[in-house]
Amino acid sequence: MEDIYSEIVRVLKSGTPAALATVIQVTGSSPRGEGAKFLVPKDGPTTGSVGGGCLEAEVWQGAMDSINHSRSFLMRFKLDYENMEGLICGGKVTVFVEPLQSGQGSQLDIYQRIKEMREQGESGILASVVSRGGDAVSPRGSKVLFGIGGEKWGLLSEGEAFEGQIRRWCGENSLKALRLHSFETNGQSIEILLEPIKAGPTLYIFGAGHIGQALSPLGKMADFRVVVIDDRPTFADPERFPEADEVLVESFEGAFDKLQINPQSYVVIVTRGHLHDGEVLEQAVQTTAGYIGMIGSKRKIALLFKALIEKGIKKELLDRVYAPIGLGIHSETPAEIAISIMAQVIKVRAEHANEQHPLKDF
Repeated sequence: MEDIYSEIVRVLKSGTPAALATVIQVTGSSPRGEGAKFLVPKDGPTTGSVGGGCLEAEVWQGAMDSINHSRSFLMRFKLDYENMEGLICGGKVTVFVEPLQSGQGSQLDIYQRIKEMREQGESGILASVVSRGGDAVSPRGSKVLFGIGGEKWGLLSEGEAFEGQIRRWCGENSLKALRLHSFETNGQSIEILLEPIKAGPTLYIFGAGHIGQALSPLGKMADFRVVVIDDRPTFADPERFPEADEVLVESFEGAFDKLQINPQSYVVIVTRGHLHDGEVLEQAVQTTAGYIGMIGSKRKIALLFKALIEKGIKKELLDRVYAPIGLGIHSETPAEIAISIMAQVIKVRAEHANEQHPLKDF
């Protein structure tokens, strides 16, 4: 699946009328969690999802209203059979629907910068006005992006003093996750949606063989940026990995010098042999990668771990490696192994999301 911010940038550049829906509050059970996004062009296919079914159908109609009237607003749903026929989740969901503003003074610079932040491992906070005095708002002067280093893109109609108030509040409260908060200015209550911008998850696949080839499209479908690395040009060929964001021909020994590994990095080691697996593993465990998994039998893994410990790698670093890689579904074929790996990666990603680490140094 295309990264939704990349698609937002594309839509804004094209001038196509569109609206963006974001799940901002969830109570109880719901199809999607807070932060889920749904991009709805007036004409053309949608991107992302806020839950599917009749919920998404109602949000789609709300997006059309947002586009036609150039206004942002909240939509609240109770997910039961009485209120939404066919849904029995029982939870409550609030969705923020906003038109995307193209043309002069548009939001293009903001979303282009968000896309770059996520690709480059940077952080920031996006502040969007949801309502002023309880009323719906127009897109102009209603969105600002703060960078960690003090940079700013966009503006709020209330002025720089009010923007500074928002920035200070975010810093004092160590914003961990998307949050709707009310601020007061000039005797008026203004609801602001505060959204941490963090690096998007990247799946690094070391090994461009059959398993890597089967894993790459699964990673893209699960909303990962996908990078494939192999030292063989005939295997690390973009034509074999059309969905991958990058395909690198690099030695396994020197590849990490050219990669930006951070807690949003998911490293999968499926090279063509244990010597190369060991080269990658030795480097991977010394990074801050959020996930490291390596293919192989228990015997092979034990021998590799023993060799690395003898080289001075601490056992605690190896303890965080998922090996044998993947969930235990008795997989045998490359496709089945890729599915088991991707299932484990998705599980770890969800666990990390629940930890909700705050932004640092904002």
